[in-house]
Amino acid sequence: MNSSLTDKFKPADLIEKVRSAVGLGATEQRTLEVDEPPEDRGNRLCVTVSDIHLTDGTVGLQNLSNATWDAFYEDIRQRCITYQIDEFVLVLDGDVIDMIRSSKWAAHEPPIYPWERERKAEFSSVINAIIKDIVENRHASFFRWLRELESKLKRDCQPRTIRVKTVITVGNHDKELFCVQDALKYFYETGLGINVEAIPEAERKMLGRMYGDEAMFLDTTRAPYCPFYYGDTGFRFFTTHGQWRDSANSRDIKAEGTKPGWSVSKGWQLETWQQLRFSPFFEPCFGDTVAAGVLSTFIYKTKKKLNDANFHDARLDSILDELDLYRPTYAAVRRILTETAEMRKQNKKPEVIAIIENTLYECVMEWLGWDFTYQSTTALRGKGLKLARRILEFMKSMGHGLEIKSIAVLMRILAFFDNLHQPSVRFSTMKKFPSFLPQYRHYNFQIHGEGHTHQPLQEEPDFDADHPATYINFGTWRDQIVLRKRQGYRRRGILRALFILDIVNYVDQTNDIMPRTFDYFVTDIVHWSDAKDALNRTGHIEPRT
Repeated sequence: MNSSLTDKFKPADLIEKVRSAVGLGATEQRTLEVDEPPEDRGNRLCVTVSDIHLTDGTVGLQNLSNATWDAFYEDIRQRCITYQIDEFVLVLDGDVIDMIRSSKWAAHEPPIYPWERERKAEFSSVINAIIKDIVENRHASFFRWLRELESKLKRDCQPRTIRVKTVITVGNHDKELFCVQDALKYFYETGLGINVEAIPEAERKMLGRMYGDEAMFLDTTRAPYCPFYYGDTGFRFFTTHGQWRDSANSRDIKAEGTKPGWSVSKGWQLETWQQLRFSPFFEPCFGDTVAAGVLSTFIYKTKKKLNDANFHDARLDSILDELDLYRPTYAAVRRILTETAEMRKQNKKPEVIAIIENTLYECVMEWLGWDFTYQSTTALRGKGLKLARRILEFMKSMGHGLEIKSIAVLMRILAFFDNLHQPSVRFSTMKKFPSFLPQYRHYNFQIHGEGHTHQPLQEEPDFDADHPATYINFGTWRDQIVLRKRQGYRRRGILRALFILDIVNYVDQTNDIMPRTFDYFVTDIVHWSDAKDALNRTGHIEPRT
């Protein structure tokens, strides 16, 4: 737990005095669309989770059970009662829904993929089908939980009249939703229970200013974008999903005429993004080709071919259903090749092995043959992919399954280097996070949050002695399958939530000079069980908690 007992001390004031004393002048302050609550705001609690990835279930079950969300609500309810909370804010920090991981792209006739937006009618049809399956079929109970959150807390926290706010930020696996207005409106109204026409004008203007044009969302018949970021000066908290730091999941934009360019190497450039209407994060990207073009397509095609061959095996079904749970993503390819290698040793079903390995090669080569794969990536990565394609074609021509062995060797090399890497964020990188940039220091943010990587992490950068700072990555909110240290795989549940308390200081000895108490802490639940270890159980059951 990290704690502070003052609202009056402003580190930014000292920083500006030092800059002035050494002749640097004052930093030009920039504005953000963040909440700045009044002094008499009562007791407040903010809870943030990220990367729920609610899918339509067509390429596996990756999501948590209803019991998990009920337990989460009970935790929130208890804390609201304990701290006599007047306002509760739930932040779902991006990738709440997953529009990428679906078989509907490859199953469409002819196949269509998330980067083929010029096929407007077909693209819209797929998007609408995916979001309706997510909201009405696969995760109806979750969206009911979300819609009823405010009324349940009001009922369960009496006699206090609690205010509830839910914030959903933009991720990289949900960006396709914002391309299809009727699908976005459906998400607001059916999923979240928000009448689009009743969204206050002030909120529409705020979102417009965030994206660079106050009038952008003033049409009351249209659903606005979800916010790209969330900040609150009372919680001293600023968060984004984090895709803006990932070159595979954002798009480089070339400067043309008066239009500026941007790439990940340039970091946080809000004014540039506003001029570009945030196109680096709403345009299709290289990561889409991997998630939808390779992995989801491979799962769909393999299961279809196995079904056509009338082959059904609970263990293999489970492995295919859960390929998206492997982190890093290449571990999924390594996993299925490990399984076919074991089947070959046991002389099991050579025709099944052939289906799996031939389909994998087919999907990889198709991916390496798409123009968009190279258009959406860096020049260096593009050269590497072209070389890989030539090597695989040569190995295929040699026969004896050398192309599959080449893919397996590549996966082992990547796994070796991944084991050498410890997840962390460099100090020089954290200095450039918006929470800690000098131009935003007047907001007095103390916590910078993000998700996206699926790796829970925290760092304590020391920018100056008078400005405590914490970086928190929320990881994910679902099962993962990870590599064991020596060999093999293990499934575990990963649940991380950030709690921030901004409450009245009731201590008589200090409340005259320190009127409010500020605390924040992370709860981590890493969950193992016999059910999670049973890799031979089919994924066609309720998700495991």
